Amino acid sequence: MTKAQFHPQRLHPRYGGLVNLASQVPGGLTVVCKTFGRFIFDQQLASSENPSAADLDAAEVAVCGFPRTGTTYLQEYASSALGAPERCWKNHDPFAIPTYSQAGLLTMIPLRDPVGTIASWSFYNNDPPSISRKRSRLLAYTAWHRAVQKYAKSPQVLFISFDSLPVLDDGLIDNVRQSNEGQSLSLQMQNFPSEIREELKAPYLDILNSNQLRHQLADAYQVFEQLSTEVVTMPDIDIAAAAAAAA
Repeated sequence: MTKAQFHPQRLHPRYGGLVNLASQVPGGLTVVCKTFGRFIFDQQLASSENPSAADLDAAEVAVCGFPRTGTTYLQEYASSALGAPERCWKNHDPFAIPTYSQAGLLTMIPLRDPVGTIASWSFYNNDPPSISRKRSRLLAYTAWHRAVQKYAKSPQVLFISFDSLPVLDDGLIDNVRQSNEGQSLSLQMQNFPSEIREELKAPYLDILNSNQLRHQLADAYQVFEQLSTEVVTMPDIDIAAAAAAAA
């Protein structure tokens, strides 16, 4: 049996409820992802999601976050702070965190509120503006964040506030844009000006704030707020020093 992996960007929308239910049982999400992974996930992992021993040896920190919570942004910032891109590894799989810890890496997990995250994720993937799709996205969000709750007190893991991520210079912003464009999205919406992006998110925000999703949204906010008690802000972090302390 293969090891458990949970890449939410690969999860078929119909299985949001399954992973959320499994995440409420100790060890349940691990079992589901191991047993049914080839059915509920796209198994074509990119090389950037499967580090070699050499990759981990070269790295000093890892960024592990839910999609659209600032992972690429944080990766570029950390790489710049450490002086080289190979010193920061990025993944969306919470089951990879123990591997990072064993390799002596500091893992940084950006936290973004459920509504902002799911609206951005839906917009980024050109989702249909449907209740069912937003429900599934919220359930996946909740399951993923339950999976990282065990690391809330770990000295090798930092939860970073999305709202505190620094403004990148033009060169780093270009790197983020190139990374986004390299993912072969159905629509290259990430290049739209911010005011247009916000306007295009409106249908998703209307659904997320509708009465039909109040229970799913309440659960998502509950786990987000629990994790937020451990959150730190980027201005308070010396990445190089924190990485050295975690090694």
